[in-house]
Amino acid sequence: MWTKRRGNAETAPDMKPLPLLWLALLPVLAAVPALRAAEVEDFSFIAAGDMRNFVAPLADGKRQFDGACEAMKAVGPGEFMVLPGDFDPPDPVRGMLDRYLGTNYFCYFVVGDHEAQSPASMDWFRRWGRTEIPHLVHRGPPGAESTVYSFDYGHAHFVALSDYYDGKTDAAGKPDLSDAEIAWLEKDLSATRQPLIWVISHKPIECLPDMDSGRHRHAGDSLIVDPARREHFVALLKKHHVLAVICGHTHGCSVEKVQGIWQADSGHARGAGDPGAPSTFLKFHVAGTAATVEIYRADAAGAHYTLRKTVVLN
Repeated sequence: MWTKRRGNAETAPDMKPLPLLWLALLPVLAAVPALRAAEVEDFSFIAAGDMRNFVAPLADGKRQFDGACEAMKAVGPGEFMVLPGDFDPPDPVRGMLDRYLGTNYFCYFVVGDHEAQSPASMDWFRRWGRTEIPHLVHRGPPGAESTVYSFDYGHAHFVALSDYYDGKTDAAGKPDLSDAEIAWLEKDLSATRQPLIWVISHKPIECLPDMDSGRHRHAGDSLIVDPARREHFVALLKKHHVLAVICGHTHGCSVEKVQGIWQADSGHARGAGDPGAPSTFLKFHVAGTAATVEIYRADAAGAHYTLRKTVVLN
């Protein structure tokens, strides 16, 4: 049976005994943040990824992921970030988010191929996933309870998938979206009543060239290996009116429809660490049932990000 979970309220240290009236109100007060989130109709969030090993500023003054975080702070980081994989080792990435966006700024992580190949990173991810994920709706299938999940924010539903769960282990050597995970996804999508649905994965449905440089990495790669199973997956997304798939992996940014589904590839957020395509982050805006995405791209030094393009997703 599906169960919904809600974050635990924190109490200040050294609190004096509360009057009985306040004690009676505590359950109501504890629920207020979750209620606020449930009632939100207008909000924004960031997508950025593939910054692994390119986090701190370089000795020559060029910027890496630190420059992207500074730019996110300048344009407004929204309510949270989704990070579609390849952030290992995790601690420096989380540390840079803490430095620029604050320790309370939440990031929803997704397993990438480099995390799946690193036992230390997967241990970190599982510990992270076992904690109370804000606005958590469903945990993943057996063997992926900490690395596959869904959550709600406002009237939007988000599903974080893993290309590295094979039905038994969440660190499979051969990446592919398993039948067990697709079955879990169908159950999750059938259960939601939210009007906006987003799916987050590391690999895209189809790898596209970078929108500016034209570089085409991982051509022919996909989150699902078999074309027939991929077609079934896309049909499932269409059936449940999924608005967009947010992904990474290619290091090239593109926001286009693929087989009738919006696909927003966040490219890489390595700053000057990858000169093959401009460093990128995406800022999504939700207003009622309308959604847009702003594409921010850096200069060659990874220091200055400008709005490259705005795409209306509906």
